[in-house]
Amino acid sequence: MSECQRHLPVKQGKCRFCSLVLKETETDLSGIALIGGDQLWFGRELALRKSDRYLSSGSRNDKGRFWIKHRRARDTSLAQRPISPYIVGPAQLELFPTPPRDWGQLNPQDEYALTPTATALLSDFSDYLRDQGVDPSFAGAADLRTLRVLTAQLGAEAPIHEADVKAIATLGGHYNGRRVLCFLRQRCTLKPEPTRDAELIRARNAAASLPAPFAEAVDLWIDVLLGQGSRSNPGLASGTIYSYVQNACPSLKSWADSGITDLREITKKDVEAAIMGLAPARRHSVHPPLRSLFRALRRERKIFRDPARSVSLPAVVKLPTPLPSDRVKGILSKVEDTRSQLIVALVAVHALVHGDLPTLLLEDLDRPRGQLRVRRRGRLDHIVYLDELTAELATAWLRERHRRWSRTGNPHLLVSRVSAADETGPRMSTEVTKTVFERVGISARKLREDRIYDEARHTADPVHLMRLFGLSTTTAMKYVTAAHPDKHPDPIRA
Repeated sequence: MSECQRHLPVKQGKCRFCSLVLKETETDLSGIALIGGDQLWFGRELALRKSDRYLSSGSRNDKGRFWIKHRRARDTSLAQRPISPYIVGPAQLELFPTPPRDWGQLNPQDEYALTPTATALLSDFSDYLRDQGVDPSFAGAADLRTLRVLTAQLGAEAPIHEADVKAIATLGGHYNGRRVLCFLRQRCTLKPEPTRDAELIRARNAAASLPAPFAEAVDLWIDVLLGQGSRSNPGLASGTIYSYVQNACPSLKSWADSGITDLREITKKDVEAAIMGLAPARRHSVHPPLRSLFRALRRERKIFRDPARSVSLPAVVKLPTPLPSDRVKGILSKVEDTRSQLIVALVAVHALVHGDLPTLLLEDLDRPRGQLRVRRRGRLDHIVYLDELTAELATAWLRERHRRWSRTGNPHLLVSRVSAADETGPRMSTEVTKTVFERVGISARKLREDRIYDEARHTADPVHLMRLFGLSTTTAMKYVTAAHPDKHPDPIRA
């Protein structure tokens, strides 16, 4: 080596003895840093060796004297950190909108010192995590680190932007921002970012990718679907709008590539060719969007006639089939936690739709009467009369919910770790329920169909199915026909 002239195994350009000497002389007992290690040592039998006399079994500092000396040096350097020059003043006004900050260049080694206000805010956040049942040094360490970086860089006197919290949370697994957002929102020190609908933005971007005449027509179509046309109409969900635009765009692009420059040139044959040229499974996905597009343009007087009005596809009615008994048997034993068992029971016993589960509210559960109200958009509420097993699972879940998240204000019956920590009370993600049925090995749709089919086998009364499961007349008749192919009951006399 260049320093000690020894030819020994090296690490970072130093031999083992040199590394040991530098670690030992990095900081002396009084906390004074020794640059380069200038302490003299004896040789041979009295040479410096690794000692375990600083170890204390059962304590948290079982890392040796080098770790203790390094911790002292780190504490000394942290105490000498300067205050951030980027602290935002609470009375500072904006001359123009502030561009988004680039947190990708953040260096944790250049962390600034905390102001007294920031220190108090971090202490309150630690208490908030403990109230939520989260250990600040373990499960909440990533959230605490995110707030520490924000307050060190920007201070705690002015409101913190929601965009900055989300930007830091995306830097890696050592950062998290969901609990930070809930805490700052609760203290009214969060500046929310403008509301953006991701599905609607994707639909607009898909429209912008089309040629100019078609792009304007699709933009107008999106406005009509949102209820913003010349005539008032109920708006569709943004997810449905994006699905419509996504399924209609390939046909529009193919027409543009064929030389068509205006949708007024489209004829019935063009629509039929665009639909029939697809796979049978895709035809029923493209046909409704194209009909909706031309209907909206005709209503807005952008085209003279609707070429898709008389285009129809043969409707294939698929009758439900029962599941094998060995697949249905013991489904509750395949999941262990109470929430998953309640989810499976609501579908397997009461045939709830998979999309109804996250929307259930706490106030809709009437335990004394054993009833559960299911709110469905655009339809009458459906009352479910709970059986003994489902009622017991609901009671057990409420106990577990109170034990795990006693301070949550989420109004929904089913909550997850993420939705319970959010003070805005969002719905639980449908991915949680999908995971439950993946463990069961049966989809929620097939399990629901099997329950209704089993009930239809015991009765040919469609009105009974409509009352019990909240079905429409057409759906109830479909199950009766599947269960009793030799009978065709009259729904009026049934």
